[in-house]
Amino acid sequence: MRNGSPKAMTHRFLLSIGLLGLGCLSIGTAVSQTFLPRTGTEDLGDLDRLRLAGIRQPQGIALESTIDPELYFVGPSDVFSVNIWISPSLDFTLTVTPEGTLIVPTVGEIRIADMTLAEAKRRVVEGIRKKYLSSTEPTVTLLTPRPVVVRVTGNVLNPRSYVLAAHNRADKAIEEANQIQLPQTPQDLQRVLSSMSLRNITIRHKDGSLSAVDITKFNATKEDRWNPYLREGDLVIVPRIDLLRSVIGVYGEVNVPGRFEYVRGDSIKDALRIAQGFTSLALKDSIEFSRLSTDGQTMVSTIVDGDAILAGTMGDVALEPGDRIIVRAKADLRADYRVAVNGEVAFPGVYPITKSRSRLSEIIRKAGGFTKFASIKTSEVVRQSVRQTEIDLERLESARGGVSADDSLYYYLETNLRIRKEIVNVDFDRLFNQNDSSSDVILQDGDIVRVPSRKNTIYVFGQVVSPGHISFVRGESADYYVAKAGGFTDRARIGDVKIVKAKTRQWLSPGETNVEEGDYVWVPKEIEHPFSYYMNIVGQTASIISVAVSIVLLVIQVNK
Repeated sequence: MRNGSPKAMTHRFLLSIGLLGLGCLSIGTAVSQTFLPRTGTEDLGDLDRLRLAGIRQPQGIALESTIDPELYFVGPSDVFSVNIWISPSLDFTLTVTPEGTLIVPTVGEIRIADMTLAEAKRRVVEGIRKKYLSSTEPTVTLLTPRPVVVRVTGNVLNPRSYVLAAHNRADKAIEEANQIQLPQTPQDLQRVLSSMSLRNITIRHKDGSLSAVDITKFNATKEDRWNPYLREGDLVIVPRIDLLRSVIGVYGEVNVPGRFEYVRGDSIKDALRIAQGFTSLALKDSIEFSRLSTDGQTMVSTIVDGDAILAGTMGDVALEPGDRIIVRAKADLRADYRVAVNGEVAFPGVYPITKSRSRLSEIIRKAGGFTKFASIKTSEVVRQSVRQTEIDLERLESARGGVSADDSLYYYLETNLRIRKEIVNVDFDRLFNQNDSSSDVILQDGDIVRVPSRKNTIYVFGQVVSPGHISFVRGESADYYVAKAGGFTDRARIGDVKIVKAKTRQWLSPGETNVEEGDYVWVPKEIEHPFSYYMNIVGQTASIISVAVSIVLLVIQVNK
């Protein structure tokens, strides 16, 4: 291209006009700063002035993925970059006009509104190629999606119009319509969400066409058609859900089991995808599909191959409201079964076990055996068969037996102890010192093996002169330890001495058990009563005697 050619002269003219415009803009800025009244924000940066004015300047567009040109519809205020690859190249940043056209300098006005982005780009490229002949294809790129005004109505917290971006989807409009605004409360939002449909949403476009929205299926499949981009003038209609009738159930070995809203056209494949697919334990080829008859009297179940349905090698099954899908689990005993060993063993810690096979002696061997300080006789295995979430229910169920008033307090005490700490009946002394394998119990997941330290003492407390630990002497009675503790005090109830067993914490009389290492000897106190207590006893006794004397006199009188 020669410097004196008409095209070169045109380029130089446009460049001169551009430089002149830039100079005028600079002058205008200087004049405005000189002559316009000061507002107090002149020393602030551009971003600070925007924040002060309540305008948020975006640092970029938050996108969940790239915009699909086949699904995005162009409209007024979309900003494009148009590049014509000639020498020198022509680069334009252009905005779609309110009339829906793109004015390309040196090319002309091209209508692109209400077209898909892919179609609009083709239309602009065709227009440019009519003007310029080049071996390189012109490029048209969407730079900034436009703002759009949409209205959300139906079962949402705040049905009204919202300004969003054209790259936003339907779920964004619904999210905005459910933002809490004073005097609304979280309870108000929960009330709306509990009855809001997520699968039967409809978008009515300004041209009268309709788009179906299924947020649940979109989250499961990420297919854009279930959550389309918004356009100006859209009306998003959110209906209520009928949780009693319009539901399907997917249970068992799926990643998100539960009840889901039913949509006409749903199939087993859809339901499995909505439930986020199978877990690693799922029996995929033998899924139970159940349907209740219309009269609610008969349940018909069939077995289907879910893996084949998902793969497309087996025909899918259309669902109806109320259908249920149950995915069974494989028999797998490789769970994290384990027990804890605490106290006087060589290597305390957590040890893996095999379900219903690992015995106590095996775990003690893994833990390195007992130390020389271990109190084998008072060692125990503790099991908690009631889960924490079921403790209250267990208490209520335990009270159903009709415990008498006299026994109720004691029964509730024992029940609470059982819930928190069930003792496995195992004699460590017989198992490990006498090699009696009949005491070698099978451990269960979560069991705790406790091996306490040897105390070598008996603790004597209560009404003795010097309460405290007394050195253990095998074969000695409770009287021996009381004497070593200084004997009874004046207030001791000598006839009610109790031995508290170290392992079980049972209270036994001296005649019922021998004193063993670590046991406790308890000496209770004489109960002191006020004078009125004794007067009441005297009065009751006098009344009984008076009644008895009266009866005797009456009998004598009758016999006369």
